[in-house]
Amino acid sequence: MEKRTRQVDAKARTTLFRDFAGATVTIERVSPFELRVRKVRARKRRYSLTELVKGITAKNRHAEISSGRPVGGEAW
Repeated sequence: MEKRTRQVDAKARTTLFRDFAGATVTIERVSPFELRVRKVRARKRRYSLTELVKGITAKNRHAEISSGRPVGGEAW
């Protein structure tokens, strides 16, 4: 296991190994002076069209927005 010692900034941020880039991690406090960082599998939530349409309400709809006359070959 590779070990690295790094200093953290004022907000307790630090950098991790390159293979953690884009990963979802869990951080577990092992002792007052030790943390354990582990990669976890992130499951992407897939929404169906029905679920998305259920979220449309009169409150979160906006009026039609005019973008002017057609410029290229787009539909009217």
